[in-house]
Amino acid sequence: MTGRRLGALLAVALGVALAAPALAYLLPGEAILRKAAEKRASLELTSVEAVGALELRGAALPAGTPPATTARLLVKTPGRARLELLLTGGTESDRPAAMVKEERLSGRGGLEQNQAIAALVRGLATLLAWPTGVEGKALGEALARRGVKVDEVSLGRFNGRLAWVLGGRLADPKPAPLVLTDKESWMPLRLSVVEGGTSYDLRFLDWASAVGADRIPRAVEVWQGAELLIRFNTERATANPKLAEALFQGDARSP
Repeated sequence: MTGRRLGALLAVALGVALAAPALAYLLPGEAILRKAAEKRASLELTSVEAVGALELRGAALPAGTPPATTARLLVKTPGRARLELLLTGGTESDRPAAMVKEERLSGRGGLEQNQAIAALVRGLATLLAWPTGVEGKALGEALARRGVKVDEVSLGRFNGRLAWVLGGRLADPKPAPLVLTDKESWMPLRLSVVEGGTSYDLRFLDWASAVGADRIPRAVEVWQGAELLIRFNTERATANPKLAEALFQGDARSP
């Protein structure tokens, strides 16, 4: 075999390998949602509490707030999530907080007025606080309310992982609201949505860590384009704590 012919064959093989994800069989969106719901249901979670280090940058840093502090993330089904800053010297009733309850955003200390923080708590409620069940209907409805077209399926990669992409394609110049689900573990990896007219990218990093296990990822980030705005590093996580409804209530803002 000549060198030229061998080179041509290698080029064809390389092209096929690179195109393989695009040519692979695509599961219907409802099947992906069902698999993701089955995974979450197997954990038997109704609530999660995570305490860790919170880093705020740029537009996500409220005036008078230190760029790095300790925070608490709370998630409770159905449709509840809360970010609370554990600032030194304040009482629990004084802590700045942003929360979502059944699509309604509220807060304390003006924290909920920050769009990046609002995107974070809404994203947590969307991906982790829908009612557990094996049919995936509740998850699909939560994603649809965020604008994700769950019947549009493609494959993509994120953080070295092959993922199902619902809502369009990662390669689109202006991607629509998207959600990425790990193709092997069925855990949520990424949610791209619009909050207050601005596009944000919520990223879940390192599931199955020693601290978060499959309850919550080791780190949660919020990006705006190429800029990292928020990073929460889980240091301690608790499954199924008793969380009072009052934690998710406040002065109601826009849905």
